[in-house]
Amino acid sequence: MVEPFSVVKHDLLDLKDASTLYVAGPSNAEHIVYLQAGFPCDHTSFKPLATRLASDCGFLVGVGCMPDYDRDVPLRPEGYDIDQVSRCFTQAVDALKAQSTRREGDSPAKLTVVVHDWACVFGLIYSNTVGCDKLVTFDVLVSDKPDSIYHALNHFNYQTNLAITFLLSRFSNVLGHIYLLTFSIVSFGLLRLSPVGPKDKYNSSVSNPFEKIGPFPWQTPEEGQKATAGSVAATPYRCYPYYAMLKKVLLGQRVSILNKCSFDTSIARQPICFIYGEEKNTNFHTQSQLEKLRVTKGCIAHGVKDAGHWCYKHAPDESFEVVRTFILAP
Repeated sequence: MVEPFSVVKHDLLDLKDASTLYVAGPSNAEHIVYLQAGFPCDHTSFKPLATRLASDCGFLVGVGCMPDYDRDVPLRPEGYDIDQVSRCFTQAVDALKAQSTRREGDSPAKLTVVVHDWACVFGLIYSNTVGCDKLVTFDVLVSDKPDSIYHALNHFNYQTNLAITFLLSRFSNVLGHIYLLTFSIVSFGLLRLSPVGPKDKYNSSVSNPFEKIGPFPWQTPEEGQKATAGSVAATPYRCYPYYAMLKKVLLGQRVSILNKCSFDTSIARQPICFIYGEEKNTNFHTQSQLEKLRVTKGCIAHGVKDAGHWCYKHAPDESFEVVRTFILAP
């Protein structure tokens, strides 16, 4: 990350100043916007959108990422569980809010949380617990009842295999890489069971995160990295959220997790803007959720044509305008 961003260090769980937040925009801004992507992105995935929100709109913006996604060597090789990632999310937002210099007597700064992919889970948890003024979710709304059996089975397939990938990597990093590569070739290549779609794979500037997997143990980080639909390569370690969620399910805690990131609870607390790509093999939302957004005052459900899972990269101008309008709406 480069200008106009400054680096702000903050605690990661109990590790002092172990995480990085990139901040831009005026510190006395009326609007504070925290952005975080999910698997397998680091901070740079949301950099273009964050830059425009800071420079064109005058918002105070901060960009974070999933814990350790920005490191070649993770601080916690064992990964993070759901509660720990949620705590890390709150620490990042708190670090951004601490950058605000609005004085006593000024109207309080309004907080908008902008999330994509796995970060949507933690954005919903944050909105349901700590709370924010507005919530923007890109392409993912959590639901326990997908619209079709195919969507449910497709999601179960890749989520379970990515969980297994992380588990195997804890015994052998090489084994984890081999499993991830084999699963990707068979499931996404031969069987064409990718949950995303051709837009995420074949766009010349935004390719599928599984198209290049690495870095492998025998590669340098530079050889293994690639500008993907995410912002870094898919690796076994970055699969830890899938393992953490599967572990919760196997321990019988699925309902409690769904309650924490409940869409219905969140939409009752603050307006939600949901922006999704229409060119995908499956949906990470339901039609009933779209209908509820469309009839709820202040909420937005916006489908982006000719865009996939990373819709804010496929249609950056359209995505920016929707987010800008939503944040500034009374």
